[in-house]
Amino acid sequence: MHFSKSIRREHGHYEDRSAWFHLSIRSHPEVGRFDPAVTEAVWAVVVAEVPLGRVEVAAACLMPDHIHLLVSPRSMDLIRWLNSWKSIATRQAWAYGHHAALWQPGMWDRTIRTMDEFEQVVEYIRSNPVAAGLCEASSEWPFLFVERKWG
Repeated sequence: MHFSKSIRREHGHYEDRSAWFHLSIRSHPEVGRFDPAVTEAVWAVVVAEVPLGRVEVAAACLMPDHIHLLVSPRSMDLIRWLNSWKSIATRQAWAYGHHAALWQPGMWDRTIRTMDEFEQVVEYIRSNPVAAGLCEASSEWPFLFVERKWG
């Protein structure tokens, strides 16, 4: 997956409740790889988000220096949600001794337009830790959530 600066669409694009977005957010350059306690804290924020309904989370994978999310707006537009989520995750990291910015500003995003694209992104997210050599099977990666829902 190539990380580059996304072209920000008009804000309303991120409010479309029928749309799915693959988001990739990198750690701040001064952070690099997350400390293990920070990793646990950030993952807890991901897991806690699922039942809240602010966005629908179809898949998530926290890697050592970035996160992949496959999400769709629900009660919040994606930009407001992402800003809130990054803030909550950062505050949680502070509670575990991290004392600086946690995330790079912005995100890389891709709008998912078809069920085939959706399935490809789910598979990409699922296989990311294996491809990175972090585990032999995705089922071994503790920071992976996949719940397929298209539509």
